[in-house]
This record gives sequence, structure tokens and C-alpha cells, in this order.
Amino acid sequence: MENMGYSKMTKTNVYTYKRYYSDFLDKLGVSLDDHLELNEFEIPINHEAMISWAEENEHRATVKDYKPRPFVSEQSLREAVLTQELGYNKYNTTEINWGIEVQDDAILKDMLGDEAFKIMNLKKDTCLVRLLRYDPGHCIPLHTDSYNGFKDRFGEGKVKRFFVAVSPWDWGHFLQVHDNMIHHWKPGYAVDIPNRVFHVSGNCGINPKYTLTITGFVND
Repeated sequence: MENMGYSKMTKTNVYTYKRYYSDFLDKLGVSLDDHLELNEFEIPINHEAMISWAEENEHRATVKDYKPRPFVSEQSLREAVLTQELGYNKYNTTEINWGIEVQDDAILKDMLGDEAFKIMNLKKDTCLVRLLRYDPGHCIPLHTDSYNGFKDRFGEGKVKRFFVAVSPWDWGHFLQVHDNMIHHWKPGYAVDIPNRVFHVSGNCGINPKYTLTITGFVND
């Protein structure tokens, strides 16, 4: 008996829809055969205090999923469309996000402290700090960062973005930056996500994954 509500999928159309993103990467000359050296380091962080604050202020968080948005760059928009073709949606890309509100951004900066920004060599006053939570079964799929929101607010300049681990590494927690698979981190592990480098971060485990993204202008 045919399953009602499910369309049949042949090998041909599975191959076709998977190739959209692959063909896009091929045209850009992006290949996992090319190794990317990463800038990895550590910053001091009170991860327990940060997670407790997030849990106490969950009502203040922004809940969003990864989808095409009109204010991003043309390439970022295309990447989001391509991931939709692969089946990514609100059921597997939902992100809990603190820091979009100016008050919360300031609180997170205070929690990090001045030393962290010195280590990252970023101008603290014009940094944007976001605390992200991905619950089990959710991820942000393959993408690059365009910094459009940051540039709209602060203008042009030499911008860097860092991933910082908050919760300890756990079952199914991962970050891939080009050909580098990152795992087994401790709170405070940090890595520079280079501009226009493809990356993906996800949680296939059993506990929430808390991380920070920190975006700012580099000190001269």
C-alpha cells in the first residue's frame, strides 16, 4: 500500500537536488581538498554564569531559523535558498539567540571582560556579541558570513568574527570550518572564522550547545 502524504523519490531527483549546492561550490572553486589553517586560541570565560544567565532570561531571547532574508548579501541569500532545497527548515535550524537587544549585548560584553577583547584584538565598543543555543537536532547549515547587520550598524572596516565555545563539548556537538572538524573543546576555546569561508555548526547530541559569535573591528 502506498504511504499517503509521502512523495516517491527516485535516485535521479535525489542526485539532482543535492547537486545544486555542490555545483555552486564548484563554480566558486571551493574544495575540501584545499586545507585551511585556522587561528585557534583560548579566552577566559565563566561559562556556568553565562549559561545560568541565559536560562534565567530565556524569555528575552530571539528565536529564529535559517532562511533567506532580504537584507543579506546576494551570496548569503543564495546559500539560504540552496539549503532549503536540501530540506533545511525551522524544524532543524532553530536558533535561540541572546544579544540582539543592546542591553543584552552589553551584559554579555561585561561577562566576557576586557581581557577577552584584548586577546581577540577587537574594539570592544563596536563589537556585537551573540550567545547562541542550538538544541539537539538543530544546526546552522553550510554558509558564509556577510556581516551585513554589523556593517549596517557600524559601517565599513576590517571586520573579524570569532566562534567561542561556552558549554563544554558533549555528544554530537561540532563545528566545521572548511576542511577542519572541530570537537572536544573546552569552554573558552575560540577560533577565527575567516571572511567568506564556508562553515557549519550543529548539535546531533542530547544536550543544548551554547556558543558565542563575536563580531568586531580589528584594532589597528
